[in-house]
Amino acid sequence: MPDGAEESPAEAAALRAAAERLGEGLLEVRSGLVAWASGPAARILGLDAPEELVGRALDSLFETPFDPAAAAPGPLERVVRSGLSGREAQVLDEELRVEIRTVTGNPECGMLLALLDVSEQRRLQSELARVARDLHGANRELAASAERGRREAQEREELLTVMSHEFRTPVTVIAGYARLLLSEKVGPLNEEQRRFLNESAKSCQRLSGFIGNLLEAAREVGGERPLEVCEMGLASTIEGVATFLKPLLDEHRLVLGFALDARDPRARFDPLRVEQVLTNLIGNAIKYAPAGSAVEIATRSVREGERDLVEVSISDEGPGVAPADRERIFEAYVRAGEASRAGGLGLGLAICRRIVEAHGGRIAVTPRPNGGSRFAFTLPAAEAVPAPAASARGRG
Repeated sequence: MPDGAEESPAEAAALRAAAERLGEGLLEVRSGLVAWASGPAARILGLDAPEELVGRALDSLFETPFDPAAAAPGPLERVVRSGLSGREAQVLDEELRVEIRTVTGNPECGMLLALLDVSEQRRLQSELARVARDLHGANRELAASAERGRREAQEREELLTVMSHEFRTPVTVIAGYARLLLSEKVGPLNEEQRRFLNESAKSCQRLSGFIGNLLEAAREVGGERPLEVCEMGLASTIEGVATFLKPLLDEHRLVLGFALDARDPRARFDPLRVEQVLTNLIGNAIKYAPAGSAVEIATRSVREGERDLVEVSISDEGPGVAPADRERIFEAYVRAGEASRAGGLGLGLAICRRIVEAHGGRIAVTPRPNGGSRFAFTLPAAEAVPAPAASARGRG
């Protein structure tokens, strides 16, 4: 025993058996030499058998000197010497570290030391520290990137504001003078002059639409603007867009028909953004519908899976969309079929899809039974308002 007391063979055997079951290794040290070692101690130190440790100087086991008395107040950590038997032939990726603490005894009479392999723990701590440093660096880079993105978004918004003003102002002036001349308030016009001015007015209108779509698409690159959602029926929004587009419909000799759900189902949507979708879709129909035909706007309640939706559709009697193009036309800068000859940047339908999907809906085009196209988009239905509870008064 470390305190110098004699132990019986049975006690010694019991002690050794108990030591073999411990997770820690045990060393008995007398006068700086190993007098006894447990099997786990040998394995922790990289040796095959505890007998290889007996008789060795304690200092010879570690890379730096070790004073057993210093381990009495608390554990010390040492790196195992690489020259121990059986370790020189190993290719070690990392150093072997052990934690040493005094269990009992004193340097003069003998000490029992406990060894614990902390190599994996220290490796994990080192890896965790490295990951923490990398994460800190990544966070700093992310913060810097976010700041750059914020500055770029601000600069882009300022540029878009300038572009909008600088582009729209001359277009508005030109269109205004064209309308003034067409009114003949400043003098009569002959047919050729009227035709030229009408074409100028149409070009101004197209250019204004191009500018609006281009600026909208540029803003979308910086992230979708937040929706200002409210719950309401769609009829008033549809009627407002129809009133706005009536002069253009009259010019193309088109009839705008309505097949609105009489209940005017409430939906959750941003009115200004849905107005933009309706304006683009009806304007698209006006481009391709033949003169004297009808454009129809319809609404209805639909259910998809577990969701209640409100569907809005715009149908025309134009040339329709080829099956191969029915997905592509909702991509930016894509113009297919007749659209490729009608002018435009191919942004209107892409903007419609982004707005509708931001609401949680979908948009698609299908053919009409008698020719033409049916563009339909969905919006989430408003949550049903529970009916007030019936009063118990007056009941028998």
